[in-house]
Amino acid sequence: MTAPRLDLAPLELTPQVYWQPGEQERLAATEPARYFSTESLAQRMEQKSGRVVLQELGFGDDVWLFLNYILPGKLDAARNSLIVQWHYYQGRVEEILNGWNSPEAQLAEQALRSGHIEALINIWENDNYSRYRPEKSVWNLYLLAQLPREMALTFWLRINEKKHLFAGEDYFLSILGLDALPGLLLAFSHRPKETFPLILNFGATELALPVARVWHRFAGQRNLARQWILQWPEHTATALIPLVFVKPCDNSEAALFALRLLYEQGHSELLQTVANRWDRADMWPALEKILTQNPMEIYPARIPKAPDFWHPQMWSRPRLITNNQTVTNDALEIIGEMLRFTQGGRFYSGLEQLKTFCQPQTLAAFAWDLFTAWQQAGAPAKDNWAFLALSLFGDESTARDLTTQILAWPQEGKSARAVSGLNILTLMNNDMALIQLHHISQRAKSRPLRDNAAEFLQVVAENRGLSQEELADRLVPTLGLDDPQALSFDFGPRQFTVRFDENLNPVIFDQQNVRQKSVPRLRADDDQLKAPEALARLKGLKKDATQVSKNLLPRLETALRTTRRWSLADFHSLFVNHPFTRLVTQRLIWGVYPANEPRCLLKAFRVAAEGEFCNAQDEPIDLPADALIGIAHPLEMTAEMRSEFAQLFADYEIMPPFRQLSRRTVLLTPDESTSNSLTRWEGKSATVGQLMGMRYKGWESGYEDAFVYNLGEYRLVLKFSPGFNHYNVDSKALMSFRSLRVYRDNKSVTFAELDVFDLSEALSAPDVIFH
Repeated sequence: MTAPRLDLAPLELTPQVYWQPGEQERLAATEPARYFSTESLAQRMEQKSGRVVLQELGFGDDVWLFLNYILPGKLDAARNSLIVQWHYYQGRVEEILNGWNSPEAQLAEQALRSGHIEALINIWENDNYSRYRPEKSVWNLYLLAQLPREMALTFWLRINEKKHLFAGEDYFLSILGLDALPGLLLAFSHRPKETFPLILNFGATELALPVARVWHRFAGQRNLARQWILQWPEHTATALIPLVFVKPCDNSEAALFALRLLYEQGHSELLQTVANRWDRADMWPALEKILTQNPMEIYPARIPKAPDFWHPQMWSRPRLITNNQTVTNDALEIIGEMLRFTQGGRFYSGLEQLKTFCQPQTLAAFAWDLFTAWQQAGAPAKDNWAFLALSLFGDESTARDLTTQILAWPQEGKSARAVSGLNILTLMNNDMALIQLHHISQRAKSRPLRDNAAEFLQVVAENRGLSQEELADRLVPTLGLDDPQALSFDFGPRQFTVRFDENLNPVIFDQQNVRQKSVPRLRADDDQLKAPEALARLKGLKKDATQVSKNLLPRLETALRTTRRWSLADFHSLFVNHPFTRLVTQRLIWGVYPANEPRCLLKAFRVAAEGEFCNAQDEPIDLPADALIGIAHPLEMTAEMRSEFAQLFADYEIMPPFRQLSRRTVLLTPDESTSNSLTRWEGKSATVGQLMGMRYKGWESGYEDAFVYNLGEYRLVLKFSPGFNHYNVDSKALMSFRSLRVYRDNKSVTFAELDVFDLSEALSAPDVIFH
């Protein structure tokens, strides 16, 4: 249906800004914001020198130094360490001690003091002294926010006119609000992906069309576009309604899809109110007719022709559910035509109907062959629908196969395609795809790929109202184990069963109960129909179980280390009743805790094979309905309780998946608790390889001569010497222990302020390697 042509003058609507309660305060409380807001920029120049402030502003050769030390406000604390320990900085002492070391520094300082913005930006762009500027340099908006308001706004506008990079933009916008909108509009036009999260706080008609285009065309950011449209419905309607009544084009199509979203989400009254502002009687009836159009009638005016790689007769064909017959050649062409209607990840509604008529596994096989043909043709971007079809028709097998390709693509120079693959996993309507996404976020060799996968998972978690950990809890698959026959595999004359060991590794046994060393191979006397299906199912179970356990077991140990707690209802659904997770649940000791004291163990119990909750005397107990459940820490239990549970586990031959009762614990002496420096390991050494292993126990390698362990507002810093270069690691090199201190707000405090359990977990790793 084509909209009538109406000549509508654009209407004005006052821009608005909205911050969630407490959001501005949270931004102001971040470490960089606090560090750079202690005084005005002029006062800072008097106290520190102009060259140091220029370096803090973003002038300087080393972007890595700026992002990792200067911007977070850590250079003062790390200056001596950088000079003494890091061979890379030998000969660069002047810049680290006294700020930006450039012949242009004096001119830049004068421009900064006099507020001459153009001169300062020209020096930034024409600085030939620094090797990597200005392409990679970043303006420090935390510091620019301390300028006089008009000067800061002018600076912000010019930075975006020049398409420069910046950091601290969310804090900067929280300070300057709507006055910063002109610069933000420019930033969004130049770098939409990076700045999209920033515009969510701003409602402006100028943003409506570019956001609608994202909603219409770009699948990767549709969630953010949807969020903005629904958060600012009046601005969206005011800007886009006139575009629906112009000659059909990309803009009119994007506007219509955005307005349909508003209509479908219950904003019909607002749409009518805005439409009536044009004071035309025919306006709202015409708009409503378009918005309520039959989805089957919504498709592009121009249908793209089939690409050269479209040869569906050569691929796996979809089969009908009713009679198991394959679809005809004519039907294949219609399917292809409907797929080519795809725009921005939005499929033609007829494809959903197709899914109700065809066997799901045959559609998945067809989609994979289509995707393979697209790849072999060079993956043309204009035919990206062939890739997106995996998100519509893909099944669990598709998710596994696609993950294999996603992990390989960055090494082949196809990082953008890998990110698109992550989006497809997110869009697939099965938990296996999300499990694969989580696997990529934890195990991919490519750091950017891991980060991108984590971002997609964060979006999924937010859409479900969950934290990342809560989402991960819900992504453990059943692996079909809720079916009693799921662990039996019929090869005809041969039968196999699977059991799981303490590490959740699948172990295969034959009908004589003999353990198999590997997955059995097909034999000539096997049933020709049963055996291949059983072997494929067995391989799939082994692969999935191994992958899931690699994520599940470390996550549960982290839950022990970080005091995670679950409601009784979640404990039942996620651990006791879950057919796969309960295999490990029965190998751990759990605790009951009051809601207001998560470290106060009320009672400890195990989950018996029959599902009963039993104490250390192996007596059934009841769990309070309002209690919290967690994995019990050995320090929470008495010595007698630990001994009784250890004997119970030995009697039942229960092997825990990780150290729990035998967990290494570290308790400080009274003198150590009242100190701010731990010296018990003085004179001890550890190898670089041992130190790097601490990263799996919650420690982070932040500096070349130090590791850091974060405990909320506290930070443990372990120092060693002589330090090592992370880009050239000799795992056998010895490092001598120097000190271990605890900090809060960059000030050294005593260990007595820390929770004894948290501290024990943090110190257990260095206690092992320096013991």
